[in-house]
Amino acid sequence: MTKLKNILILAGGDGSRFWPLKRKSYFPFLGKPLLLYLIENIDQYAEKIIVVVNSADVQLIDTLNLNSKITAVEQNSSSAGQAGAIISAKNKLKGEVLVLNAEDLFNFEILRQYIDILKSSRPEIILLAKKVDKYFSGGYFNLEKNRVKEIIEKPKPEQTPSNLVRLVVDYFKDFSLLVNAIVKTKTNRDDQYEQAINALIYKTGPADYITYTDFWYPLKYSWQVLPMLSYFLKSLNKDEIRLGKNVKIAATAKFVGPCFIDDDTVIGDFTLIRQSQIGKNCLIGGHSEVTRSYLGDNVYLHRNYVGDSVLAENIMFGAQAATANFRFDAKSIASKLAGKKIDSNLVKFGAVVGEGSKIGVNATLLPGVKIGKNTFVGPGEIIYEDIKDNIFVLQGKQTKNLV
Repeated sequence: MTKLKNILILAGGDGSRFWPLKRKSYFPFLGKPLLLYLIENIDQYAEKIIVVVNSADVQLIDTLNLNSKITAVEQNSSSAGQAGAIISAKNKLKGEVLVLNAEDLFNFEILRQYIDILKSSRPEIILLAKKVDKYFSGGYFNLEKNRVKEIIEKPKPEQTPSNLVRLVVDYFKDFSLLVNAIVKTKTNRDDQYEQAINALIYKTGPADYITYTDFWYPLKYSWQVLPMLSYFLKSLNKDEIRLGKNVKIAATAKFVGPCFIDDDTVIGDFTLIRQSQIGKNCLIGGHSEVTRSYLGDNVYLHRNYVGDSVLAENIMFGAQAATANFRFDAKSIASKLAGKKIDSNLVKFGAVVGEGSKIGVNATLLPGVKIGKNTFVGPGEIIYEDIKDNIFVLQGKQTKNLV
């Protein structure tokens, strides 16, 4: 099979929008880091794969045991964002390149269409478009004679030029032209890469595009772990309960599949585990329910309800602590980021809890709240809004956690 000469994976982001979780490129699903899943699926389409990682992840990527045709490049600390990641790879590849986000899941068979187009013609740029039926905060295609004239990044809802949103599956015939366009592009917004693509389009002519109609799961925000987890669980059989090594399950526990339970975890008496992933060395104590949720390693529950929630590693819930996951008006749940409410597009969404945090007995986390890492929530507290890292919440007051 004809292959693309180079595929460039952008995995160097700092993940600030993923708070209170971390390392979204390496976030594990069914025991495998997301980045490794991506690489395994695109390997057949590429002669060479280059992965741009940030400095904090240089050693981490070595643990993936990648094959010899895959090269890891550290992103230059002075060059931020997607544009900076691309520039960091300028000495590692030449000629054609396909640029991908490390945290986007889609049907990778669409790459065959790229290859088929390249067999019959040699366009300068090929982009991927997905039709949307409601506003999406992304880049929209402005078309001219059914080709892409420009990308308009995050227009106002009433000013969208089409119903075609760009996914980051960007083909460029000449990587050096892209790098030069990025270097010459100056912007005060977080859109240097998109503006560089526009500059390249102005220079080489309108770009070709492919319309994509299959699934797409991005992992930009922490709550997007939930739909992505649902996607991975659907890869199991409908009623499958996949168990790791040394898992202990009480005779009175109940499962509704599919579920994934990792090594050395204990499931206690009269518990219900429904369509969830539970990490290694967890204790799901008696009379608990975990529903459509993601639990990291070393999570300890006791008489708790955890619904449609994401719990990072090393977390403890006191007895009767619970996550509320549904608005009484049945509207989708919003969550704040940088002071602005963002619609999660989830009707059921509980909480996201960062690593090392502890939730006291009888505490309640209301829908859409995020709890930072190493944060303690006192007994009986009702948490209505996000709590930052390293905070102690007691009697409605927040103080710096010095423990």
